[in-house]
Amino acid sequence: MLNKISVLMTVYNGERYLKKSIKSILDQTHINFEFIIVDDYSDDASVAVVEKFNDKRINLFKLENKFGRTKALNFGLKKCNSDFIAIQDADDISNKERFSNSLNYLTKNNGIGLVCSDYERIDENDNLIINKKNTFNENDLTSRLKFTNLIPHSSIIFKRKKKLNGELFLYDESFTYAQDYKLILQYLRDSQIFFIRDKLVKIRSHKKNMTNNKQYKKLIIRENLRLLEFSKRFLISNFSEKIKIKFFKLKNYLKLFLSYLGD
Repeated sequence: MLNKISVLMTVYNGERYLKKSIKSILDQTHINFEFIIVDDYSDDASVAVVEKFNDKRINLFKLENKFGRTKALNFGLKKCNSDFIAIQDADDISNKERFSNSLNYLTKNNGIGLVCSDYERIDENDNLIINKKNTFNENDLTSRLKFTNLIPHSSIIFKRKKKLNGELFLYDESFTYAQDYKLILQYLRDSQIFFIRDKLVKIRSHKKNMTNNKQYKKLIIRENLRLLEFSKRFLISNFSEKIKIKFFKLKNYLKLFLSYLGD
């Protein structure tokens, strides 16, 4: 079968949601994939959860010390053997048609480097969060991506690429939180991004999400500012987009200032 996918998941203390997340990948209608799971030195039962699955497509790598998310992602990328990389966060759930639908678009146009999809949000108990609506569509995605990230990490599948020197293209390890947004912006700069209107993933919101953790708030703002500067320098933007990039920079500087006042 053509179009083998490497599915990459990193796990750190994810035992509560991990079984459902893994099962949603194993239940895909597109069955030609390898599943690279990197455990980032969990001290809960995450490894035991993974090891209960009897599926030859799963390759579990247990790190002997904590790498952190970005380095763990890169460790996993180096273990991937396919030209198509699908990301699955350990607390999210994929629709069983996610791979087949995504590959349909990713393979029919050589200019497309990355595909993503619409999504639903769920809470800790799998209930839909209906008050958080997804407000973007394929018509304004490219424009809005230049100043705000709209794409869930678990919805992306991208074509593996290499740098000019032949090295593998990896996540930027200078980012702790926004490594996925940086990768998306690099694909936006170098190729096309295609948005699938179908809701192919369920993204989980819970108290342990980094975005809900107060200690990361300043870090998130600083990384957002760096990525706005990346957009300004490396992405072609019209007048309106340039104004919005400046506006979001000012907005983030204000957030950073207020965060220090709150200490």
